[in-house]
Amino acid sequence: MIIAKVNSLERKIKRLVPSLFKTIIVKILTNKFFGKVIKIINPKKNLFGGVFDYKNVSHKEAAEIFFGFWESSEIRFAMQYAKSNTIIELGSSVGVMLGVLANKRQNTNFICVEASPINFKKLLKLKKILPDNFNNYELINKAVHYGSDHVKFKHLSTKGSRTVTDKTSKNTIQLPSITLNAIINDYEINENFTLISDIEGDEASIFFKDSIALNLCKNIIAEID
Repeated sequence: MIIAKVNSLERKIKRLVPSLFKTIIVKILTNKFFGKVIKIINPKKNLFGGVFDYKNVSHKEAAEIFFGFWESSEIRFAMQYAKSNTIIELGSSVGVMLGVLANKRQNTNFICVEASPINFKKLLKLKKILPDNFNNYELINKAVHYGSDHVKFKHLSTKGSRTVTDKTSKNTIQLPSITLNAIINDYEINENFTLISDIEGDEASIFFKDSIALNLCKNIIAEID
């Protein structure tokens, strides 16, 4: 029994050490100093090969984006599986995912939805430096929501903004809403598409209230917690 417990402990340590090492490296590389340097240099691409303007984000965010720690799992999945001619991204934030895919894809129709007006302004700036690659970029400043034409929205952070249903919530704004089906109809999508979504759990409404909009959906890449 003692040997078994020791062996079990050794396995746990072996799994834990790489994880701790990675955490330390991430904290070092994403500190404000490195972020400030990156913003001053303002390189054209990050380590994923994505186009981005680091002046639009904080020092820490600049470092996370440049070194590829920002939503790295989702971006890796998208690079591997988002190969359809039409890509719909819900919750584009400041465009890190878009910057990567835009530089990797050609002849692709990108439809990006971002609710936060603060993030959307940065997304518009990014659009100006995206490569042509015979791509088409459509940006929509609305919130994905079902049941009403407008919805309360709260900007908490670059990543954490969300729609609000609590009537007592403060510091909210009213935003026009849009559904996935409306996007498909408005942009006349009649071919298979890839759906990339990071809308803080509001994806559930699509599956329960708008499943018909997924008829042409080839792949779904959702936020990974």
